Parts: sequence; C-alpha cells; structure tokens
Amino acid sequence: MIKNILFDMGGVVFEIDKVEPYKRFGALGINPDDYVDLYTQKGFFLDLETGKIDADEFCRLLAKVGGRDAVSYDEAQYCWLSFVKNIPERNLNCFTRLRRKYHLCLTTNTNPFIMKFMRSDRFSGDRHPITDYFDSLFCSYEIKHCKPSADYFNYVLRADNMNADECLFVDDSINNIRSAESLGIHGFLVEPGKDWTVALEKKLGEEA
Repeated sequence: MIKNILFDMGGVVFEIDKVEPYKRFGALGINPDDYVDLYTQKGFFLDLETGKIDADEFCRLLAKVGGRDAVSYDEAQYCWLSFVKNIPERNLNCFTRLRRKYHLCLTTNTNPFIMKFMRSDRFSGDRHPITDYFDSLFCSYEIKHCKPSADYFNYVLRADNMNADECLFVDDSINNIRSAESLGIHGFLVEPGKDWTVALEKKLGEEA
C-alpha cells in the first residue's frame, strides 16, 4: 500500500522553460550547453546542486567564466528562476488533496537560488510557500546527494523512516525513475508539459 509520495520539482511541480535559461545565462557570458541539462547539471553548476559550493562561490565562478568583474546574487537568481515557466494551480490543488491521505515529500536536484524563491510567499498565487504543500523537502544541495544516485533515495527513505515499497516516486526523468525502482520504490513517469494530476490520482485510487 502506498503511504508516501515523493515528488520531483522541475517538470512536475513546475513546468520547465527550455529557452529562457539559455538567454539569461548567455547574457552573463556563460554557454549553457557546457553546464546546463534538463535533468542534471555539470561542472560548477553540479557542484552548487550537490552542496560542494555555496551561492557566493557560484557567483564568483559565474563572473570568472563569463569574464566579468562580478555577478550579484540577484543576477544569478534571475538566471536560475528562468527555468520556472509556470506553476500550475492544478498541481497545487492536487498536493493539497493528496496530503490529506499521504505523506508528501519534495525530492529535487536544486540549489539555494531556486529554493529561496520556492520557500517564499511568492511561490503560489495565494502567497503560500512550497513548504505548505509538503511534509518534507529533500533538496540536493542540502543533503549533498543528487538523483539518480541510490545514495539520494536511501537518504530520503532513512530520513523519514519510510519503506521503499510504500513509496511512489513521481518524476519526469526515466533515469531517476529506474534508480528509484531498483531500490523497490514504485515509479510514476510524468510527460513534460502535460497534466499528470488526473492520471496520478486515478492510479492511487486503483491501488487503494
């Protein structure tokens, strides 16, 4: 029986903009293809998401690579937030409904720039932070692990004392899904840009 639902953030909680990040990082002299991927980052971008460097060091490296004197926190955050195309109200409503019955976890590869916004009252239209929709948040830069590593999922399971076979993992990356399933976690693959809420609630209803 499913008792816990683990949700990815980019591509699930919010729809991803695939164009704007290239414009914004490019304006800072960064070639996004060298560092940015829809599912995993590379180089010092990955170091940020695994917590090996902090926001200040990331800004310093952005400036160095881009050939600039400095890059401010606000400039870096402006670039990162361009990944957030839209946060559908239907998703938030779904979280609210599901949380009445299940333990909900946010399980995401992310960084402090994005999470400062997500944890603020700017996250939803009615001024609720993301913490109002989930029982636990597992952010890669805070737990020092990134999906799809087994270490990431094992950390999450231990932290909230969850059994793998009682968890459903919702993500838009097949590699992440396969990694979770290898540990006994049930997977639910989301198609990018599509409404996943109806199919998910139907699946949960069938298993109840």
